[in-house]
Amino acid sequence: MPLTAGIVAVFTGFNTPKSDQYDMDLRYGLLAMVCIALVIAAGCTGAPATDTPVQTTAPALSPAVPSPSLSGTPGASCSEDVCSFIPATSPAAQGRSLRIDPSPLRYTPLMSSTQGIGLEPVTTGFNATDATFTWNASYGQFIPGDVSGSTIDQSGASVSGPGKKLYWSFIDKPASVEEPVIITVTAKDPESGAVWGSSAVTLLWDSNYSVTVQNRG
Repeated sequence: MPLTAGIVAVFTGFNTPKSDQYDMDLRYGLLAMVCIALVIAAGCTGAPATDTPVQTTAPALSPAVPSPSLSGTPGASCSEDVCSFIPATSPAAQGRSLRIDPSPLRYTPLMSSTQGIGLEPVTTGFNATDATFTWNASYGQFIPGDVSGSTIDQSGASVSGPGKKLYWSFIDKPASVEEPVIITVTAKDPESGAVWGSSAVTLLWDSNYSVTVQNRG
């Protein structure tokens, strides 16, 4: 009897218990039932494979930032990707300078021809009378040629006022002739306080009671 027919016969009653055909068909039937159960279980639990498209997310692009140019104006291109940012200079501060013109170049208080070393401010790009000047000296004192509009401190070593000629002198001998006398001047915008120019003069002692101009600027 074929296997499938035997299995059907067992379950339909044609093969009776105690027969050899019955025992063999019963074993095959149980085996077939186990295989069928396994196939059914595998079909129920297994998820069908689906082709799911892979989605890729492009990285977010940061906003373009214009690079500073050599002139300090953002957005200009730079050669070889090298930029040097130079802050823009105010047009009002360009082309201005200050220097001191001293005379005489050697001085002693014993001289009757002058009251001191004259210090004449020489400006470029602005009028000296339009700026506020501040003079300082490491030794000695200032004597304004025109005292109008000037403020002198008690020691005379500092003067503030308009850009006018003044004089530097001294009375007492210095404690040491090794220390030079440094005279500085700064010109500023009287409204904004912006520096328009500065300069300095160095005086060296050639004796206990005379000086000579060493450096002037």
